[in-house]
Order: sequence, then C-alpha cells, then structure tokens
Amino acid sequence: MESTKALIRDEVTSLPIYNAGLHPETLKRRLGLAHIVKLDSNENPFGPSPRAIEAVRDVAAGLFRYPDRDETNLRAAIAAHLGVPGARLAFGNGSEDLIAIIYRMVVRPGETVVTTVPSFGLHQICAQVLGAKAVTLPFTADWQFPVEAIVAALARRPRILILSSPSNPVGVAMSERDVDRIIAATPPETLLIFDEAYVEYVDPAVRVDVLARLKTYSGPWVVLRTFSKAYGLAALRIGYGVAHSVDFIENLYKVRSPFSVNAAALAAAQAAFADEAHLAKVTGTIRENRQVLAAALAAQDYALAPSQANFLFVDSGRDGAAVAAALRGKGVLVKPWLEPGYTSFIRVTIGTRAEGEEFLAALGEVAPTLAAAS
Repeated sequence: MESTKALIRDEVTSLPIYNAGLHPETLKRRLGLAHIVKLDSNENPFGPSPRAIEAVRDVAAGLFRYPDRDETNLRAAIAAHLGVPGARLAFGNGSEDLIAIIYRMVVRPGETVVTTVPSFGLHQICAQVLGAKAVTLPFTADWQFPVEAIVAALARRPRILILSSPSNPVGVAMSERDVDRIIAATPPETLLIFDEAYVEYVDPAVRVDVLARLKTYSGPWVVLRTFSKAYGLAALRIGYGVAHSVDFIENLYKVRSPFSVNAAALAAAQAAFADEAHLAKVTGTIRENRQVLAAALAAQDYALAPSQANFLFVDSGRDGAAVAAALRGKGVLVKPWLEPGYTSFIRVTIGTRAEGEEFLAALGEVAPTLAAAS
C-alpha cells in the first residue's frame, strides 16, 4: 500500500470518488428485489429511437473493422443541422470524455478553472487531477446563476470557465441576459465552455440558442452536447462538441484516443439524430412528467429548484444520503448530493408517470420513519 501511495501523484490520491448511480441488477441481487425504479442517473426511460436500435444491428457484422475516425456521416448531419463547418466538431466517448481531453489540452498546474456549485463533479475533478485549482461559485438563494460572482471571477482571467445549462444537479437554465453578460465579461485568454448535456429538455419558450449568441464572440469557446440523455444512448457513450476554430479541433484530435467513438455508437447516434419525431415525443413527455412531479413534491412542502432538465433537485429536509438509503430499501434509486452545503438534497430523475408515482409512494412511506429518527 505504501509503495502504491508513493507511486501515484497526490493530485490523484486526494480526488473524491465519483458518485455514480447504482446498477439495478446489482441492487436487485443485494436486496433480493424483483423490481427497481431507477431515478438516479438521469437516463431516458423511454429509450432510443427504434431507428437507432436497428442501426446497431446493421453494423454488427462489421465489428472486426475499426470505426470511422473522422465520424464522417454523423459529422455532416450535425454540421448541417447546426449551420457550422463540420471541421469545428469533435466527438468523444461521451461529452465528459471531451471535458477531460480539453482540460488536458489547455490547463496547466496552478491555473484556475471556474464553475458553479453544486455542479457536475467532473468539472472540478478534471481540473484537480492536473494540479489546477477549481473555484466554485454557489447559485443564488433563489437558484439563479451567480452571474455577478462569475463576472468577478472572470476579471481574474481563469484558464477555463465551464457552466452547465441546464445545470446538473440543479436543473436551472441560463437566460439570454445571463449568457450575454458572461460572454461579454470573458477575457480572450479564458476558454468558455457551455456544457449543454440536457439542453433538449428545456421548454422551447425559454431555450437560449447559445451557439447563435457565440457567433460574434472572438474568444475561444466550446459548446458540449451528448447522446446519453434525451437521445437515450447512455450505454454507447457518445458526445460531441462545437468549437470556435478548426485549429482547436485539430489539436483536440491529437490528444483524443484515435478511435474514441465506436462504430455502434456512431451508427446509433446518426439514426437517433435523424429521428426528430422520437426526440420531440420523448422530451415533450419528460417535460410534462417533470411538471407533474414538481407540483406533487411542492404540495408536500418539499423545496426544490426550478428545473429545465430531466431531473429535480429536492431538499429532503434531512440527510439526503439517509433518504436515498431508505428509498433504496423500497427499490427506488435516487442520487443523494454529497457536496458540502447541499447534503440534504437528493436528485430525482424524471421517469415515466408510473415511476414518479412509485417514487412519491415510497417517499411517503419512509419520510415518517426518517423524521422520527431525526
């Protein structure tokens, strides 16, 4: 053990373990349960487009070949849809793969990465593993982006500002005014990253076209998206990014693994991206279910952040880990938030209407016991 500790860099041994969701089969075996309601990993309960499933079947016979390193067909489809040159697109093994690659490209030991708190853990972890400092800015009391604090932090010229909108785990999305103020305040030596993993779930009436607002910005930027959430391809691990320049993408591909995206993921993503009707149906249903579940929790006096994603960030009023453990005993998985200052919160994925009802029933069963224990 001592030799291992001496071998590994301190930046690595001091990292927290990523708080991943539990696999349902693991929990079934552990607790002897036949049925699990999995609401801890922000997955799409309705699954991918049938076209994506068929596309995976079609590529199976060619699995002895390496995938298309240039992602030719998918690149062309997304570029045409977004109205950007294909050479400014990058693909990775999930959008978090691209985050890690970009950090390795640009972040040096001792430099600063700025993000919000609570936030997606890898926004901080990928900085810390490189010996950089992660500066975290809390959301306002009414769960708005801390724009004033962000602007002040940008004045100190950090290497990266990374913001998820909708935010994970809070769910709140930036307004046009928020985006414009942040872009205007970003110095040219700061890489501005917008992580839009959940953007497809935003109500169309309030969705901000960040790419359009970046068109006149001359500094470096990246917008990240994924096929894991709304497109239902979490198991295949594929995400993409749009960057400010071709040169940035060329250098990213020098750092990226040569065949980072597998052939099944490429085929499924292309088919899923083309099936706009399936995406619209899924996201519309999730928005409806989100509204129903949020109203039910509010009616029971639970405080929660205003979400535009496929999850709710709920203040349980007690230790969130204890609530999650009690719900787990009922076969319902939610994610307790472990960041200091937010440990009473649980993040609840928006599932089917039936799954939401099962969660509410289980919460009603365990709440009195937890209240008595506290």
